[in-house]
Amino acid sequence: MRIFIEICFDGTAYCGWQKQPNATSVQQTLEERWSELFNIPVTLLGCGRTDTGVHASQFFVHHDVLNEDYYDRLTVAKLNAVLPADIAVKQIFKVSDDFHARFDANKRSYIYRCTHIKNPFNRHFTFYYPQIREMTLEALQEAAELLFVVDSYQSFTKTNSGVEHYHCQLYEAQWVRTHDGLEFRISANRFLRGMVRLIVGMCFNYALGKISKSQILEDMKLGTQIQKSWSVPAEGLTLEKVAYPIQLDVLGTDFRI
Repeated sequence: MRIFIEICFDGTAYCGWQKQPNATSVQQTLEERWSELFNIPVTLLGCGRTDTGVHASQFFVHHDVLNEDYYDRLTVAKLNAVLPADIAVKQIFKVSDDFHARFDANKRSYIYRCTHIKNPFNRHFTFYYPQIREMTLEALQEAAELLFVVDSYQSFTKTNSGVEHYHCQLYEAQWVRTHDGLEFRISANRFLRGMVRLIVGMCFNYALGKISKSQILEDMKLGTQIQKSWSVPAEGLTLEKVAYPIQLDVLGTDFRI
């Protein structure tokens, strides 16, 4: 039987979701803690990758349950009891054996938060950047709209990312003003490595007059790195939502917060 587990995490202390040598990942932490809890090897597959320091308010993993005794002990409370404070299980769902956390996800949504007000209580989740007061919302949105001119985003990915193609179906790219800064909301069927942070950096540079619209368009159409490329800091980025083409069914009252 295959189950989906919905989690959320503060990514500050982690090298991202995926296991990496000589670094602590969210995947490694979950697999080690739950393997100890159930005294069997636990292998998890996530709905995607996140970079070092990036957060997720919704993230799905799938796991194949091999015996009924193990299944009977699988509750949100028990899973959370052995996890560190910066990772939490929200819900557990039963899915078909061929349903895949990564490949069946059809929409992912991110939010990037930045502020011009220094606040130590928000420092892990918001990029402090006083220069945003020099930017207009109109200029930021004008830069974001350029993303819809193309459907291949090689200009917004880390070098040597090893992907087969750079095509993404973009659904939303929207800047909004908040009481203490800005938020950038972006949704697509998939994202390339480092894509959102490079896009935000491009928008900032355009709004500050450091790069022209014609140069951005030329680089995007050629698939070359955007001039004055800037990957903004990870702390402002949160994976907000992951969507699937079916309604996920919660197993029962013990399987949700």
